[in-house]
Amino acid sequence: MAKTTYVVRMSADGWLVQKEGKRSPESVHRKKDVAIRKGRSLAKKVGGTLKIKTKDGRIQAKRVYAT
Repeated sequence: MAKTTYVVRMSADGWLVQKEGKRSPESVHRKKDVAIRKGRSLAKKVGGTLKIKTKDGRIQAKRVYAT
């Protein structure tokens, strides 16, 4: 079974926390650190992965959480 991946990325609306492969975000935040905390919480809950991207879309960090 494939693990769930959440991505923190910048958009015109702010920092998005988005399930990889989905169009609509799980949440939108003004600050990146708040979005990272939310993404970490979601990824830990399902034992998935969190990808954190920079403003220009490059991967800054990737964290894997086990259940």
